[in-house]
Amino acid sequence: MKAILIVEDDEKLRNELEIFLNKNGYEASSLKNFENTIKDILSLKVDLILLDINLPNIDGEYILKEIRK
Repeated sequence: MKAILIVEDDEKLRNELEIFLNKNGYEASSLKNFENTIKDILSLKVDLILLDINLPNIDGEYILKEIRK
């Protein structure tokens, strides 16, 4: 089963995505705290990250550049 991480600050959207993906055969989880976002993402083993570009305290494009390193 493929693991997907949802990085989204909109709680309703995040929950809907997680429910939808879990019902359709994926192992979806999400971050709810964005204080150590990069560290948290790197600590998880996932196949795909759904990343919001506009997050509180940090820019999604910056996160993408850092996790690609």
